[in-house]
Amino acid sequence: MLAYHRRLLAFDHWANLETLAAVTPIAARVPQSVAWLAHIMAAKRLWFARVAGTTPPFTVNPALGVDALRAEFVTAHDEWQDLLATRADADLAGIVRYQNTRGDAFESTLGDILTHLPIHGQHHRGQIAAHLRVSSGVPPVIDFIHAARSGHLAVTP
Repeated sequence: MLAYHRRLLAFDHWANLETLAAVTPIAARVPQSVAWLAHIMAAKRLWFARVAGTTPPFTVNPALGVDALRAEFVTAHDEWQDLLATRADADLAGIVRYQNTRGDAFESTLGDILTHLPIHGQHHRGQIAAHLRVSSGVPPVIDFIHAARSGHLAVTP
């Protein structure tokens, strides 16, 4: 199962970079799309901090430009890959205790968090695709099956 989650995170990373590449040339015209991308990245970093027991580097909606976002997406991907390299399948059932942004206490399994991340990202990437269409932009093809067929889901051990 851990290999499956690592593959989904590889998809998530690829889809984020594809979406960022589509937004970058028209970023000034689509600030909401840039904001959604910043939110996707910040959520990945926030969830990592919760799992790792560290302080998140951002609020959930940071104001970042496209250049900073590219670097932060790479950082987010690398930190998740490094963490998962130290985990085993049995760790997916482990409980992560955390507080949401309002301070409410929750607990979730690592597996549920790893499932949440790409689904959360795809939700907002769908919003971005719709926003690009009405803003004369061209949304990227970011279907999972396209990424799988195109070889974009390679995961390093």
